[in-house]
Amino acid sequence: MQYPKPLSERSIERMYKQAGLSDEARGFLHEFFAACANLYGAISMRDVWRIYQRLTKVPKLRRKDLLAFASIARREENPYFVFEIEELYRDEPHSELERHIVSGELISKYYGKFHLFYQLMDRIDEKPYYLPDDFLSFAKPKPSKSEVALLAFLGGLKSTANECVPKYGETIPNANKGKRLDSFSFLNSMERFDLEWIKRPSAKAAFMKDRSGTEAEKIMRVFKKKENLGSNTPSETLQWFLDELTEVGVQMEDSQMEKLMNLIVDYHNNTNLWCLSGWKPNDLASMHREDRPPVISFGPNLEKAFSKGSIDRDKLIREIQKMGLKVIE
Repeated sequence: MQYPKPLSERSIERMYKQAGLSDEARGFLHEFFAACANLYGAISMRDVWRIYQRLTKVPKLRRKDLLAFASIARREENPYFVFEIEELYRDEPHSELERHIVSGELISKYYGKFHLFYQLMDRIDEKPYYLPDDFLSFAKPKPSKSEVALLAFLGGLKSTANECVPKYGETIPNANKGKRLDSFSFLNSMERFDLEWIKRPSAKAAFMKDRSGTEAEKIMRVFKKKENLGSNTPSETLQWFLDELTEVGVQMEDSQMEKLMNLIVDYHNNTNLWCLSGWKPNDLASMHREDRPPVISFGPNLEKAFSKGSIDRDKLIREIQKMGLKVIE
């Protein structure tokens, strides 16, 4: 079942007129749906209606108005999709309340179309949805201080190695030696492998668009998606950064590793995450304090870095402990 193509502006206007939605209602609903996509990643219309009922100072709408708008939004170009439940899960019976608003970031244009959506659905817990006072501000969210700081740090790192050494694949000469990560773009070995297997020109263009921008911007974009999906443990996140930076030719000093770790933790703790139903980890922690601190263990890549002496193990452990984490040795 294919997602419907966008209709002409004239056809869309006719649909709005038939639905009886005023310009005020239309403007609000566009913002409201975009905020739902940005704050939660994916959410059913049943829950969207429940959230709307808890908002204040908004246009007075009926449930059928939201459902009518959802039908029209399916035929518009938006940064999110409104999928029928049977488009996402083939065996599910049709239900307007089970339509899902889904962020465009969760939908692939080349292969595995819904694999990120399914990842999120597998990892999301049963927490109640976070409902901020400034809900509509999430329609066009601004980068947080922690995001700006992490991106600036990544951009300031220099590629200094003679070779780019991937976790898997062939080592290649470093064509960007001496450059900062905010001044060049780079495809890692896995991305180059994936690109070779994509045949359709439109899919290749979509693939490259997803990886546009500087290397610092690309790493930040992938990291944000991983955080939203809850796909990595803290140690896996550190290893992922280490792998990415090593392959692009960055040779990190202990002080840089400590700074990076602090920035990663600060971003994670103070960011609204899809896998937590829009909550920030710090907000949840303050409501549910536990006696035992979170635990972290080092994976093989970090252990390898320790053995080479590129990272001081004891110093890293002390920094982790300062953050309230316990290290399993």
